[in-house]
Amino acid sequence: MKALDRKLLRDLWRMRGLVLAIALVIGAAMATFIMALGVHRSLMDTRAAYYDRYGFADVFASMTRAPRSILDRVAQIEGVGRVEGRIQQYATLELPGRIEPVRAIINSVGEGGRSRLNRIVLRKGRGPGLDRADEVVVDEAFAEANQFDIGDTVDAIIYGNRTRLRIVGIGLAPDYIYSIAPGELIPDERRFGIFWMGEKALEAATNRIGAINSLSLSLEHGAAEAEVIRQLDALVAPYGGTGAYGREDHLSHAFIDNELMQLKAMTTIIPPIFLVVSTFLVFIVLGRMIRTERAQIGLIKAFGYSDAAIGWHYLKFALATALLGILMGCASGYWLGYEMMQIYGEYYRFPFLFFTITPDVFLMGALLAAGSVALGAVGGVRAATRLTAAAAMAPPPPPVYRAGMVERIGVAAGFSAVGHMIVRHIARWPGRSAVTVVGVSLSLGLLFSTLQFIDSAMSMVEDFFYRAQRQDLTVSFIEPRNEDVLFALRGLPGVLAVEPVNSVPVRITSGNRTERTAIEAASLDAQLTARMDAAGREVALPAAGLMLSEPLARKLDVRPGQSVLVETLTGRRLRAELPVTRTVDELVGSRAYAETAVADRLLRDAAPVGAALLRIDPAARDAILLRLRDMPVVLGVTERAAAAILFENVVQDNILTMVVFYVVLAGAISVGVVYNSARILFSERAHELATLRVLGYHRSEVAILLLGELALLVVVAVPVGWFLGYWMAQLMMAMFSSDLFRLPFAPDRATYGHASLVVLAAALGTAALVARRVNRLDMVAVLKARD
Repeated sequence: MKALDRKLLRDLWRMRGLVLAIALVIGAAMATFIMALGVHRSLMDTRAAYYDRYGFADVFASMTRAPRSILDRVAQIEGVGRVEGRIQQYATLELPGRIEPVRAIINSVGEGGRSRLNRIVLRKGRGPGLDRADEVVVDEAFAEANQFDIGDTVDAIIYGNRTRLRIVGIGLAPDYIYSIAPGELIPDERRFGIFWMGEKALEAATNRIGAINSLSLSLEHGAAEAEVIRQLDALVAPYGGTGAYGREDHLSHAFIDNELMQLKAMTTIIPPIFLVVSTFLVFIVLGRMIRTERAQIGLIKAFGYSDAAIGWHYLKFALATALLGILMGCASGYWLGYEMMQIYGEYYRFPFLFFTITPDVFLMGALLAAGSVALGAVGGVRAATRLTAAAAMAPPPPPVYRAGMVERIGVAAGFSAVGHMIVRHIARWPGRSAVTVVGVSLSLGLLFSTLQFIDSAMSMVEDFFYRAQRQDLTVSFIEPRNEDVLFALRGLPGVLAVEPVNSVPVRITSGNRTERTAIEAASLDAQLTARMDAAGREVALPAAGLMLSEPLARKLDVRPGQSVLVETLTGRRLRAELPVTRTVDELVGSRAYAETAVADRLLRDAAPVGAALLRIDPAARDAILLRLRDMPVVLGVTERAAAAILFENVVQDNILTMVVFYVVLAGAISVGVVYNSARILFSERAHELATLRVLGYHRSEVAILLLGELALLVVVAVPVGWFLGYWMAQLMMAMFSSDLFRLPFAPDRATYGHASLVVLAAALGTAALVARRVNRLDMVAVLKARD
């Protein structure tokens, strides 16, 4: 081993605390990068394999009723590979001991559950018989949530008829990875399930002999999806088609895409913060190391070592530190990725998981970490190589202290001698002090930007579930009804108020841009529903024209005052040009809104009631739910309170897991920055500290000189961290937002305090470790030593 390599090992061991602190920050960056990118790729591979093996379709279409002969015509469209026609029917389930409404969607399948597309993955049992009306396969999530097993039975109201169903299999399907009931925001496995029944049996149960109401298509390679959708729309329009759409608009696929987008955003936001901090830490540590080894550098040069060899020696010190962080990050990143992948497997119900982190992910992370550390080492390496042997062996010039602004402020403020020493030393090394402030503030900002997700989620619950929705129950119907149904609902004992709403599926066109969405219609004087913007303000419906959500307006590139072409996707497929009178920056979905009269003129339909909002007497809840369950026109009932509780539980569970992860990451930055600063301060001021002890100062008084400087820098970093956290949170909100939903930026004041307390606790604990060195200071050895 070369002499410089032996010196390198000794230096690494001697400065092991500093090296470990920097490696901790690098490891945190590596772990986040590997975890997020590895899970992103694994989830993409798992989804692609699941889609390929079990035939997830490329294009989907629904209609009221079409003859099966339409399949042959669809198959002749250029670019279509395979076609699957199905019946999809909503049903109400009656579970023993359960008052709350439970819904299911039943899909027709062939003998034994076979189908050409969107095939069932049987986890247990077998598929249903083709004409066995009592046999069904139930999706795994619903079965587990309701403790169903093979052989259990459940009563269902299908198309107005009560039928007893027997569970013969439990399975999954690629088109229901993320299954959600109509009108809901998140999945509720206890109240909504997916069933599969034999084709002939479901035809008979729904009076659709030889008919279908759903189409799925796979496309040939290179096929033009837009053209296939256009021709498919033309074919199904006479049969009540509601508009064909591709995978990107399929609800299950869209939710997984949203998750993948968030994982990708995580690799963009978090690792750069850690790498910037590690760059500055290496810059400070290596610079200090070279200043204290001036004499050694001079001797090494005098013995004939070249500038390149010396520069490479100090660069290897930085790279060895990076290597330790890379090893820590690779191990922890792989473990975190594996655990997160298991969570995704349970949440999204994949039949298998492909968790593999390819070598290029580790390599990319390692190159980023090594590059950031090498960048931080450039200044120190340059200083070492520029020293001549004679200048290096001479003692460095002492720092020059002048009675400047800091001195005058200290005198005016009545600082003690120790206070003067603290502020004077900070002013003497402003760059290093700034690194400490920036590092701590970044850790605080990262933690705040994560904690505020809880505030945002709670704000969303308040605005969406309690301020925008003032009803107790939402009753949806099998098909739109006339206003007679409202009188029937008002007559139920315990119903205090009833209001109609309607959702009209439409295609909106502006220029060459087209979007498939729905117009939500309500009356101007509605009391049970409201539109809330992202700031929590209520937005009134316009008396005429449309109000578009801002995401939809951006997609269509329209502004208030312009007109759009609206085509209804139900009934007679009418078209009308309507003005856009207003936009609303809402949090959920990408929709259009109109007053009931506007929607009625657009539809020209005598059935304007798609759902009804009910305010009820809580004491009559159970009786009302039982009455609604027995009404054949009722498709389902949603309880606002239950939906809000479910949303709170799901969001809090997910966000709290993320918060714990980010608390650890923020703590790693804080510990790394404060420990490095404290150790460097101790090594620089050991002579001063020992001198003060000799002059009679107590250990606690001497420790204040060291800890006081750290405390002052950390306190200064707190408001800076609040400022950085505010803008980091805004950035994270923007990057994590999608067309499906956005969280509002609504941080609570207490969140600033909580983030500050965590960072201050990490800084205090780290400083306490260094303070022990002050108590064990060997005054004689320090005063004899040459700095």
